Amino acid sequence: MVHAMQIKRWGGPEVLQWVSYPDAPLPGDSLRIEVKACGVNFADLMMRMGLYPEAPSVAFVPGYEVAGVISEVGREVRDFAVGEAVLAGTYFGGYVSSLVLPSAQVARVPEGLSFVEAASIPVNFLTAWVALQEMARVRKEDRVIVPSAA
Repeated sequence: MVHAMQIKRWGGPEVLQWVSYPDAPLPGDSLRIEVKACGVNFADLMMRMGLYPEAPSVAFVPGYEVAGVISEVGREVRDFAVGEAVLAGTYFGGYVSSLVLPSAQVARVPEGLSFVEAASIPVNFLTAWVALQEMARVRKEDRVIVPSAA
């Protein structure tokens, strides 16, 4: 059984409600992850208030990033094993007790990081990478000043 925090209507934190539903099936290329921590980002806050254009219509489970432990491995997956600590980017659906994701969306937690720290990596990393590589077009020999970092 999956336990999730769902947005059933727009508003403040009080609109988040616990729900439960059956575990998803495990496709061959996927992993089941027991979630230990999930990221809470600006996008999640905007979703909850109904101000995020990409958000699904209510009711839905927000959350773009998680960290946890692999509890099941799909039959086609060779790079991961049950019990490994991992982090993953999701496209919604991260506020859950467990979830199933394609192994291509999953990475091992870097040594020495807690689950909370690991869960903060996917969105912050990808935001910085897109800003530098795609928007600013930073190339070899360019100088970059980072006045603050998440």
